[in-house]
Amino acid sequence: MTGQIPDNVMYKDEEYALLGRQGEGLPTPQDFGLEPHGSCTACWRGYVLTFAIVEEELRLETLAFNTRNETFPKINGIEAGPSEGFFQYAYEGLGLKTKFTGRLMIGKDFMQQYYVHMGFQRPMGYKTVYEFEVKEGDIIEVRDLSPKMAEQREQDPTRGARPGRGQSVKSWIEKTFSQDYDETPEEK
Repeated sequence: MTGQIPDNVMYKDEEYALLGRQGEGLPTPQDFGLEPHGSCTACWRGYVLTFAIVEEELRLETLAFNTRNETFPKINGIEAGPSEGFFQYAYEGLGLKTKFTGRLMIGKDFMQQYYVHMGFQRPMGYKTVYEFEVKEGDIIEVRDLSPKMAEQREQDPTRGARPGRGQSVKSWIEKTFSQDYDETPEEK
């Protein structure tokens, strides 16, 4: 398997990886009637989303995807166009406020020594980590989890890098390919 390409979040003019989510209402291509398919081992789900935090709102800005479909709906008045790299098509400049309610964890400055060759990368592998509390797309609170990630690296740098004691390989693989999380790292 391969580490997966994460969704992105633009925050304060910097690009972060979306590390985790807890809640409902984060858009996916399927919400718009698209049927993405994976075309490489680095993106099994066949799409990558880019969000931006603009004026304290979480907005969907770009949806890049692969599909076998030949017709696409307009999203927020924008048509899909050809894309470069891993993806065939993209909607760019969407500026679509999400209806997401819950928490999002983002990170930047990934440290290669924490790379796991399976699924999405662990939050502890990033130097800078923030968690956002979001309600109906509005940013309610921002927490800096960077010190907690540094503490976790110091305590157990291998945590989550392989199945834990008593955990099946299947459940570990499912967890690495999911960006859902149950609790904030501050609560662990």
